[in-house]
Formats: sequence, C-alpha cells, structure tokens
Amino acid sequence: MADYIFRYKLDSSKTPVSKDPLLEMIREQLDNILNVVIPVEGQREVKIDGFKLLRDRRTIHKIFPQEQESSDFFEERPL
Repeated sequence: MADYIFRYKLDSSKTPVSKDPLLEMIREQLDNILNVVIPVEGQREVKIDGFKLLRDRRTIHKIFPQEQESSDFFEERPL
C-alpha cells in the first residue's frame, strides 16, 4: 500500500477568526476541507459550522467568519 501526502497552502491573507494559532490552523483546515467535501450523517447532508477540541468539549469554536451567511454552506464555494 502506498502512502500519499497531500499539501496545499493556506491563504494567510485572510483575517484570522481566532487569536489562538492552534485553533486558527484547525479552523482553516476544516474550512478548506469543506470546500471539497459535503459531510453527511447516514444519507442526510449535515451543516457544520463549528468544532470542539477533545480537551475542552464545552467550548464551541466557529469555522466561518461571522459575516459569512450560514445559508451559503451548501452553495458551491471557490477553491
């Protein structure tokens, strides 16, 4: 079995949503992944707008900036 390594540059010109570098890196990765996949639960498409860290399951961190409309989620987004 071959190992594949995928690399892509994150757009650092965007204004960070989080001041924490770790949270911002995770947020950017999720935002980029959601540009190429649609998450599902069973056969139903699921809207994802945030995430929790395993070390702090109480705090929800937003993926998208506040000005981005939630209705834009299922619309096609540029890569």
